[in-house]
Amino acid sequence: MAVLAFLLAAVSALADPLDRQGTTMNPDWLVVPRSGIGRLVFGLTPEEVAAAADPVYGTPTPLIRGAEAAADADAVIAGMRTSLSAADISAMRQAVRDLAGLDRQNLEKDRIPILLEYRDGRLDGVTVESRHAETHFQNVRIFTLTAREVLRLFERANGAPGRFRSTEAAFDNLAVSLFAFSHVSADGKVLAMRDDDSDFAERSVTLRREPYRPANEIDRFVTASFE
Repeated sequence: MAVLAFLLAAVSALADPLDRQGTTMNPDWLVVPRSGIGRLVFGLTPEEVAAAADPVYGTPTPLIRGAEAAADADAVIAGMRTSLSAADISAMRQAVRDLAGLDRQNLEKDRIPILLEYRDGRLDGVTVESRHAETHFQNVRIFTLTAREVLRLFERANGAPGRFRSTEAAFDNLAVSLFAFSHVSADGKVLAMRDDDSDFAERSVTLRREPYRPANEIDRFVTASFE
């Protein structure tokens, strides 16, 4: 009977690779769309993030202030005014306005950074990479799956196909973007990244409170399904 139970369990796992990992997951690395990951909950101040980060996620680096970067960008636009169209200047100024309220910071542990973004002083975005192996969503560790499995996992949770450009896959209902799990070919076809592709090692997941849908970039995406 024990052998039969083992075989049934093995067959069940093979039937759906997304069910093969069991139920023991570290809650500090749980992906919750529009909320954050583990203790890094959207809405926290930098001081609250620093308290929550130790010792799990690492030490915060100094904040990179968006207002300072925006001032530099404004100076560049002013210097290029004669060579830019009115539409270009308008788009660039909108980007500068968006940048002004966005601060950035890393959490660093064992030389593996977690990228944080703050909007108006509150945590608004978190990016983790493939070296954060415990990162999990819907009871599976994201970075142990094939690219196609991950794309299917998030498409199902999103309830709709994703938007794709270059190596980004955006799932707007979740406000989640995946990087280096897919790529768009020169003829506009969306392909899952192969394990032996040099970009596959650069996989990362970005979580936001709201989906990233800049009006001047939305037409660069194509919609595709992996179901």
